[in-house]
Amino acid sequence: MTGEQRRGAHVLDAVLDVIAERGLEAATMRTVAAAAGISLAQVQYYFRSKDELVASAFRHVSERLDEKLATIDLAGPPRKVLRQALELRLPLDEERARDARVWLAFSAASVTSPMLAGIAATTDAELRVAFARLLDTAIADGDLPEMTDTETEAGLLLAVLDGLVIQGLTLPAEERYTYLNQSLNAHLGRLFG
Repeated sequence: MTGEQRRGAHVLDAVLDVIAERGLEAATMRTVAAAAGISLAQVQYYFRSKDELVASAFRHVSERLDEKLATIDLAGPPRKVLRQALELRLPLDEERARDARVWLAFSAASVTSPMLAGIAATTDAELRVAFARLLDTAIADGDLPEMTDTETEAGLLLAVLDGLVIQGLTLPAEERYTYLNQSLNAHLGRLFG
């Protein structure tokens, strides 16, 4: 990564910090510059508009999720692999709670922003494909009962995940882990029988 790319990544990380702490509406060029410790002109050097800055930050957070997914050992039992993948998005600790707040802010904004909607749709489609592949592997290994449509089941998994993220973020931090862990266990228990 070149110095310029690192600086651009630093700006994107600052956007995520602002969103995690104050919400997407607070992520102006000026507040991001202050959070990054650089001038407004430097932010404008990398991003011509707030829309471009926000879209780049959404892509950045999606790429970070992809990087985390790539660290999962796919050779393990499918149920364990699927659980590890799902846990990456759940606010089970402070870092993931921060990431979940950012993801939720982007997801909510994507409902009214065509540019963000495209990024959200692509990311969700990639997750559904990955989840469907894990379900197909579990069926092939005999760990999961035969089902006719793993893509639909993968979409339902994504919906459960999104719901758990929202519910988890509304709970006090000291209750969050237990609730999310029990809920995920219950859903996977029903799915895997």
